[in-house]
Amino acid sequence: MFSIIITAHNQAPELRKHLPAILDQFFDDFEVIVVDIASVDETKDVLENLERNYLNLRHTHTPSSARDISLERLALNIGIRSAKYDWIVITHPDCHPTTPYWLQALATHIREDHDILLGAAKYDEDSTECYCQKASFFRLWHTLANIHHILGGHVAVRADGCNMALRRDLFLRSDCFSEHLNLLTGTEELLINQLSNGRNTSLVRDPRALVVQDHLPSERLWKKRRVFYVETRRHQRHTSLFRVKQNSILLLAWILLLGPSLLLLLLLHLHPEQQSICFAVSALAELLAIIIIINRQMTLRKQARHLGYQRTFVLSGYFLTLLIPFWNLSAWLTYLKSPKSEFRKKFV
Repeated sequence: MFSIIITAHNQAPELRKHLPAILDQFFDDFEVIVVDIASVDETKDVLENLERNYLNLRHTHTPSSARDISLERLALNIGIRSAKYDWIVITHPDCHPTTPYWLQALATHIREDHDILLGAAKYDEDSTECYCQKASFFRLWHTLANIHHILGGHVAVRADGCNMALRRDLFLRSDCFSEHLNLLTGTEELLINQLSNGRNTSLVRDPRALVVQDHLPSERLWKKRRVFYVETRRHQRHTSLFRVKQNSILLLAWILLLGPSLLLLLLLHLHPEQQSICFAVSALAELLAIIIIINRQMTLRKQARHLGYQRTFVLSGYFLTLLIPFWNLSAWLTYLKSPKSEFRKKFV
């Protein structure tokens, strides 16, 4: 029923660590296909050793002569076309499901009129590094934003490449890689964005289906991924409403923080003789802002728990939300200063 596709490049340790959790799923009809992208480490040896113990594991590789296409897109294309089951599940070598019921949870969400399943993924929460907490919240933020957008009947914008599934026939009938063949990143995200139509996408918000990814090794890599997403975003479709919603929420966070103080200054300027009334009105506005903030944070906690997160950002979530515009601005400015060839395959 499921063909799990994993593309890997020099990730032997990750495959050795995470593949058994994927291969030991409590599910009858599934296979795992690992596409090796020109690895020069022990990737091939790791896969061959695992294939001796798991009959449903097989691997292939991308041709070394491939040109005019990013190897990541080529590898995914090869994996999907070599799959034997109707549903394709895509994940990464540094990921593993939190339970052996991952595929069961995905299967329960299959509907006849749905061609895409989108699950949730998070970074490993064991790390106490500050940048890891920021990266985890940033990922949760975009996961929830995408969920709410899809529930509104819109095209998926921010799909997580560590936990998604689609019908093989849908991919074979499409030509979704043709417009961005040589982009280095954003493969899975653009794939879902191109194939989703607002009616064919199902959300899998079952904690049993949560996937955990190794935390990023450095803050520099997290910043680099944000910069590369700026290029990915240029090729997405139907994103205007999604961005308006996101920016409105971020603006509201700042209004709740600064609004009461600005209101007090305005009232004192307009009615300096009625200071007591001005302070009373400002205090009421401050109380209302606090109530809204608490309600929003409780909603965030509930949604994070429902997705399977242990860290729910009850105290830090609001302040991290305030920082998101600055993270986005930093990524955008870095993108503007970077040569555009950096985001595309370099041909020889």
